[in-house]
Amino acid sequence: MYNGTALADDVRRTPIAEPSMRVLAERTRSSSPEDQARREALGAFLRARRESLQPEDIGIARRGRRRVKGLRRHEVADTAAVSVTWYTWLEQGRDIHTTPQVIEALARALRLDESGHSYLRRLAGVTPKTVQCTRPEIGDSLAGLVDSLLPNPAHLMLPTTELLTWNSAYARLFVDPATLAPEHRNGLWIQVMRPELQQRLADWEIETQLATGRFRAEAAKYPGDPNFTRIVNRLNAESEFFREIWERHEVQGFTDRVETVDHPDVGQVRARLVQLRPLDHPNLLLMVHMLDDEDSRRRVQDLLAA
Repeated sequence: MYNGTALADDVRRTPIAEPSMRVLAERTRSSSPEDQARREALGAFLRARRESLQPEDIGIARRGRRRVKGLRRHEVADTAAVSVTWYTWLEQGRDIHTTPQVIEALARALRLDESGHSYLRRLAGVTPKTVQCTRPEIGDSLAGLVDSLLPNPAHLMLPTTELLTWNSAYARLFVDPATLAPEHRNGLWIQVMRPELQQRLADWEIETQLATGRFRAEAAKYPGDPNFTRIVNRLNAESEFFREIWERHEVQGFTDRVETVDHPDVGQVRARLVQLRPLDHPNLLLMVHMLDDEDSRRRVQDLLAA
């Protein structure tokens, strides 16, 4: 959580660059209903957070009787080193320009935690903070969910495609990650580098191009994250095919599509790839290969019984 008390003096000593009132007025313009709704939500959020704080929360001495709920607008503006007029306009939902630096200062002034800070940035329409795709602890409920999807192959992974858990159908139909070194338990690396996947996955080149495009789209959500860079550098060094794809800068959103796997033991299996995000872990991806027909279901069940 931001320490407003400790940071208040630093913020005051370092004024935030802020557009002049004339420039702000010139930038005020008509906008879409969606933009207006976002600005109104921003104003309501700022107002609610301001009213939830007391002067001592941000290092201001309480003097006399106060007739306002929470902080006064000028107290937030002074702490964030912005003008009262500009802050008032922001609370009123006016269409004015803001910057990431100003939003950072407001987040400190209002003592927002990380969730509140991210929410403020989205409402303000500024670029998200640089965050890293960290590996969380996987509880029994998520691991159990992946197993409960049998006979449908399923796995849980980070946006970097680092595999966290998988069920036996995934391991038997594709490649068992448990047989690989920990640094190679990565879905994209497995698809690009493992010969089993090249042999089993019909239209392997097309499917790998799509997977690489999805990886690039996810990487854009985590600018500067070294985990994505590490995977790209490794694959660029190990695979000319991947290097050629990556240099095209193609981006692919997730689409509902059917993959075909020709398994050497049971034959052709068709599965529709579905991507889900757990609500309590939105940075995780649950990938489910929904078996597309009864023959595919029977063949995977035979594979599991073998």
